[in-house]
Amino acid sequence: MITRYLEKAMAQARYDLLGPGRFVAELPEVGLKVEASHLEAAREALREALEAWLLSALRSGALPPGLEVEEDPRRARFFALAAEMWRVLSEAPPAPPLKEAKEEPREAPRPKRPPTLEAWLQSLGIQVVKKREEDEEKEKVLTRLALFLGDRFPSLEKLYERLKQSLSTKRQFELSLAEAGQEEIANSTQFCTLLKQYALLTSYHYKSEERRIRAKASTEGWVQNFFTGAWLERYVAERLRKHLRSKNLPHELAMGYQVTLPSGEAMELDILVRVGERVFWFEAKTGEFQAHIGKYAGLKKVLGLSQKESFLVLLGMDKARAKELSALHGLTVVNQANFLDVFQEALEGNAP
Repeated sequence: MITRYLEKAMAQARYDLLGPGRFVAELPEVGLKVEASHLEAAREALREALEAWLLSALRSGALPPGLEVEEDPRRARFFALAAEMWRVLSEAPPAPPLKEAKEEPREAPRPKRPPTLEAWLQSLGIQVVKKREEDEEKEKVLTRLALFLGDRFPSLEKLYERLKQSLSTKRQFELSLAEAGQEEIANSTQFCTLLKQYALLTSYHYKSEERRIRAKASTEGWVQNFFTGAWLERYVAERLRKHLRSKNLPHELAMGYQVTLPSGEAMELDILVRVGERVFWFEAKTGEFQAHIGKYAGLKKVLGLSQKESFLVLLGMDKARAKELSALHGLTVVNQANFLDVFQEALEGNAP
């Protein structure tokens, strides 16, 4: 009878993955909840907790739901015997205390070494299909351009928007800087000079008397990919690297992992960062994000990460709106200007 009850109760158990090496098992009906390092351990711990709870209930005379059937004489006889057993045990003389065994000194546990990012993904049932591979010299140039644009984005926003609009037409664009300040003019012309130097612009001319830029972007696929969003991903990754190095924090950072989820769905992860035993995930968007944010919220659960470990960096996003989006979708929504501050708060455990 007891065995059948335990099996029936355990069939109602719920299991959740809270994060790497953190599985929780619970029986909400009786208020039991345990946590363990893997699923089987969580299941065993929950069964032990259920058995202890059931014995305690029987000892107190309470009948859990599913065991109370008064008209069944066999059950009534069973519970009468159980009550008598508890009475005899409670009246028995206490057992003599055991001699304390000398506790041998234990070797201090070695610090737990976290796995690599790829091993961490594999432990979640996520297969890494492809890693991003870039030519080292090309990587340096694109990172330099991304840092220039990201660090000066407020004064380069007009130029960037005009450049991005021209990508669809594949025609020359113009930008008037007649009402711009000296900082915007200097940054805009310097950035265009860099882009022309590395052939991301096929033509560029600035008429100082008119304060007008005329330029045309390259039609090569990798150039358009850089302008339409890859630059922000590079900017976020490089700023994260520099920040963690400045804090002397050992870390591992990976960009552009193409993965297959346990469901079979293929996805690309922009940036993964491992700091100690913690993993953080960043996605970066320069344009429309509405069609993707729901997918990211679902992916956060697959990765077993908390809201404080899951970042969505949206270019130029207003802080007040970012806070509202964070609350609605369970992600940490930030912009390119404040993501490092919020990341540092998460590292320190003080993020809201």
